[in-house]
Amino acid sequence: MTQPKDPKGFLVVLPGEIIEIPQDSDKSWLTLFYSLPKELAEKWKPAFDLPRCPYEVLRTDKYDSIVCDDMFKLLVWDCYSWSAWQFFQVKDRKGNYRDIPGDVKQYAGYFPLWRLSYNIIPYIRMKFEQHGLGFQNLYNIPQGVEVPWLTYQQFSNLIGNVTDMVIAEENWQPMIDAIWENRTVEDYETTSSTVKTDFMRKWYHNRSGKPISLDEMMESENGDIFEVADPRSEFEQMVISEMQIAAFAEQNITDKDREILKLRMDGHTEQEIADKVGYKTASAVHKRIAKIASAYEDFVTAEYGKYLDK
Repeated sequence: MTQPKDPKGFLVVLPGEIIEIPQDSDKSWLTLFYSLPKELAEKWKPAFDLPRCPYEVLRTDKYDSIVCDDMFKLLVWDCYSWSAWQFFQVKDRKGNYRDIPGDVKQYAGYFPLWRLSYNIIPYIRMKFEQHGLGFQNLYNIPQGVEVPWLTYQQFSNLIGNVTDMVIAEENWQPMIDAIWENRTVEDYETTSSTVKTDFMRKWYHNRSGKPISLDEMMESENGDIFEVADPRSEFEQMVISEMQIAAFAEQNITDKDREILKLRMDGHTEQEIADKVGYKTASAVHKRIAKIASAYEDFVTAEYGKYLDK
C-alpha cells in the first residue's frame, strides 16, 4: 500500500474540498502581500491593480499576469527583507544590543546578515499561517469583502514581533553575533559611508582606514611627495569648501594653516605653497597638511564616537 505523502504546501479546507497551495508557487506569496502597508506596496505600481478582495485572485487566473510577474515576488521579498533587517540586533562596542548601524544599502549584497534578511522570509510566511494571517483566512473572506491596508506602524509592529519570534525559536542570535563580530571589508558596499569608515579604522588599526605602505612613499624631483601612500591623503577632498574649513579652523588651526589649505584647494603645488607662506621645502608643507589632517580626523572620530555610544 502506498504511503500518503506529507503536504508540501499550505492547506485550505473548503466545503467539499481541500486545496493545497505549493510553497514554491507564485500565489504562495499572497498572504505576505495582503499584509503590506500601502507605503511599501506602492514601490511597484501594478500591485495596486490587485483587488483588495482576494476572492477572485485566489480562485481564478484573472490576475495571474500580476501575481506571476517576477516583479511581484521581488516587491514582496524586498519589502519583508528590508523590514526584518530593521529588527536584527547586533552588539555595540560596549556589548549592548542595538539596531544594525547605518542603512542596509551601505552593506554588500553578499553580507551574511543581508542574505539572512531574505532567508527569514519563508519563516515569516509560515508564522502568518500559524497565527491567523494565512491562506485559510484569505479563502474565508467572502466575495466583495476587502482586506484593509495595514498602517505602516501596524506592519512595523507585526514584523518586529514575528522577526523576534523566529530568531528566538531558531536560536539565530548566536549566529548573528558571530557574523557581526567577524565582518570583513567585503561586507560593505564599495561606496564610502560612515559605518564603513568606522569599520575600516578598526580593520587597519589607524584613523585613516587605509593600508599604508612605506615603500610607496616617494619624493618627486620638484620636492612634492606623492600622495598615494599618505594615510591622510584624502583630507584635501574631505575639506572641500571654504565653509568646512572655516568651521573646522575656528578652534583647531592657525591663520597660516588656513592659508595653506586655501592655496592647496586653489590648485597650487606644495612647492608653490612653500614659497608663498615662507617654508623652505615642499616637504614641510606636506607635513603641515598631514598634521592638520590628523587634527581633523581626531575631530571626526570624536564626533562619530558620540553617535556610536548613543
